[in-house]
Amino acid sequence: MRFTEKLIRAYFNIAYNQVYDFTTARLSLYRKLQDRCIGELELRDNDKVLCVGLGTGNEISHILRTNKNVNITGIDYSDTALRKAYKKGLRFGREIELLLMDARHLRFGAGSFDKVLCLHVMDFLDDHREVTHEIFRVLRDGGQFVITYPSDKEGPRLGCTLLRDGTRSNLDSGKHRVRAVSESLAQMLVSTVYMPLLLRSKPKLLSHHQLEAMITTFTTGDFTIEEDAGYQDFVVYGRKRTSEGGN
Repeated sequence: MRFTEKLIRAYFNIAYNQVYDFTTARLSLYRKLQDRCIGELELRDNDKVLCVGLGTGNEISHILRTNKNVNITGIDYSDTALRKAYKKGLRFGREIELLLMDARHLRFGAGSFDKVLCLHVMDFLDDHREVTHEIFRVLRDGGQFVITYPSDKEGPRLGCTLLRDGTRSNLDSGKHRVRAVSESLAQMLVSTVYMPLLLRSKPKLLSHHQLEAMITTFTTGDFTIEEDAGYQDFVVYGRKRTSEGGN
């Protein structure tokens, strides 16, 4: 592993994933996006579901609340994230298979999964095509996918939008105004650990047309591209089809 990759992994282990559940995961915009994406998967009993870059495991909790009879496999680049995710699975009485793995090189056979979910992973990667290829490779023909991509409209106003949402969420929770504002300020202070992300080189941002062109190289099936107004991300969902068809 190169020094840069070791440094990135250390940052996610020591800083980013230590505060994620206290900050981003509490935002109503985050929860709404997660609801929307998982809802598109049409989860059924015994489905084999892969969560790519599952972070601290909030996806696991949501999926098991939707259908406790699916089989979840999760991968992430951070040991800390996987430990937190494992504990969330235990709350539902499940020992989830969680693997330390690079999304660019998924160590699964072709067609291993019925559903693949990949949220907010592409924001951290320079090469969207490489990871997208891997996702479609491990997804069975006829399987469903939901992937988010940073859009070319993403900009500085996103931070302000998320800050307003955090304050509104605290107020709407019924907390006293002073306490709600205090918690929002505390979350904002803790969120300074995200500052290194602002200094990193930005991934290539895709237009709707560019994203559509890329996805069509991996599937002949129908898919939809929608923009999430809150996060300003593209949400892409549909079914994988090969030229021979699928179930």
